[in-house]
Amino acid sequence: MTLFIVLAVLAVLFALFLGTQVWLRSHAIRKAELTPVDLEAFENLTDPDEEQFLRTNLLPAEFRRIQRIRIRAAKLYIAALSQNAWVLVAAGQAASLNAEPEIRAAGQELIQRALRLKFFCFFSLLRMETAMAFPTLLSPSQKLAQRYIVARYMAANLPGRAAA
Repeated sequence: MTLFIVLAVLAVLFALFLGTQVWLRSHAIRKAELTPVDLEAFENLTDPDEEQFLRTNLLPAEFRRIQRIRIRAAKLYIAALSQNAWVLVAAGQAASLNAEPEIRAAGQELIQRALRLKFFCFFSLLRMETAMAFPTLLSPSQKLAQRYIVARYMAANLPGRAAA
């Protein structure tokens, strides 16, 4: 029963997140360009070895303070990645309307990867919020940058489309 409640709450939170993203996307004037993201800096913020180094060399109170700052910065990167996921979805949608089956298929795959990236961004942000409360227990995930790189590469390599 408790698991059902937790899953229901997560489903509602995800629906609200997607709803606000769709609303922002439809009501804000945005360029169809990817926001530049320093993936090397993001990966440094989410590097478990870097976290362990800080944990070892700082006092516990100082580590918690620094870790919260790092988590806030990582959240900004995730927000940019999340926004870029919409741009990649739009590129995939444009490609999926192409007459050539190969381009259509590549567009569909890009849409799926970008939506999974968006989903992963949502859960990464949830994890970050939890990590803000418990900075010594949870760390940011490093997998998000790799998912973004794959989706961006796919968009850049769509035949006849310079999306990324």
